[in-house]
Amino acid sequence: DDADAKDKELMAKLFGVALKCFKDADWGACGEMITTKYDITEPKYKQCTCQMACVGEDLGMINTKGEPEPAKFLEYVKRINNQSIKSQLQHIYDKCQNVKGADKCDLSEQFAICAFKESPALKERVSTLMEMLVKMKPKSK
Repeated sequence: DDADAKDKELMAKLFGVALKCFKDADWGACGEMITTKYDITEPKYKQCTCQMACVGEDLGMINTKGEPEPAKFLEYVKRINNQSIKSQLQHIYDKCQNVKGADKCDLSEQFAICAFKESPALKERVSTLMEMLVKMKPKSK
């Protein structure tokens, strides 16, 4: 139906942005970052946080000064029709909207840590998405 199609459209946009921002990513490292306890001082993980920031900027959730735009996140939440996803994201918004970071990469990392802590289901979804992306990623020659 129409509501479902709109959600799929939104997901496709997100997927496209993620692919663009993570095209040069170390997928293994970024996947590890989501699924394990990691040491952020390792440069391979820092790169992943900056790629997350790229997604945030592209979607307008991080402004040009590298600051969060919580209202933009909420705008996306309002556009989602699936009630269970919508309520999870609303919960993340309520709990994580005031997250701060030293820069946009740090901000993205802090937000992800908060979001995954608040929503294990989201963490599960993102892990699955990363696995799919790893399988789809063309092998570098």
